[in-house]
Amino acid sequence: RELWEKGLKARKATLGADAPPACYDDIDHADCILIAGSNAAWAHPVLFRRIEDAKRANPALRIVVIDPRRTETAEAADLFLQIQPGTDVALFNSLLHVMLWEAWVDGPYIAEHTSGFDVLKARVRDFAPKDVAALCGVRQADIVQAARWFAGMDSADGRRRPTLSLYCQGLNQSSSGTAKNAALINLHL
Repeated sequence: RELWEKGLKARKATLGADAPPACYDDIDHADCILIAGSNAAWAHPVLFRRIEDAKRANPALRIVVIDPRRTETAEAADLFLQIQPGTDVALFNSLLHVMLWEAWVDGPYIAEHTSGFDVLKARVRDFAPKDVAALCGVRQADIVQAARWFAGMDSADGRRRPTLSLYCQGLNQSSSGTAKNAALINLHL
């Protein structure tokens, strides 16, 4: 129960409620699916079959997997970030750093629907991809590519595309599970 509560605390702190803001149908509408800390192919086979079906229906769908382990889910990824254990928050902050400094964010949405943005921007300022790449054990170019896809900026027409993130116990079952969940949610906000 204590492990489950870390995700709950992060959702309450960032979204104001404990309700994951997505459903299985969202898989069919995403152009990027980021899977963090989950071997969904093994642990959630029904969900993973839906992801595979969505990829067949939309070959442009990008799947990004973030996990210290090379799993069956990682094998299905378009981009696999095999981070060092415990570096999830740094990676999420670096993705946000790229999105902010490349202006791949929706300023009006942020102004209308969030609070504390200036504090968050100041916090992620020190998470440049070149520094975080070394910490996480991944390539700087892969961090930038993951940020581009997550921000929905990989379309030929220049329109932002929808992104969905999925996570599991790899984020929750950690001494810093609340921070990991909150950092991922901040990417969406």
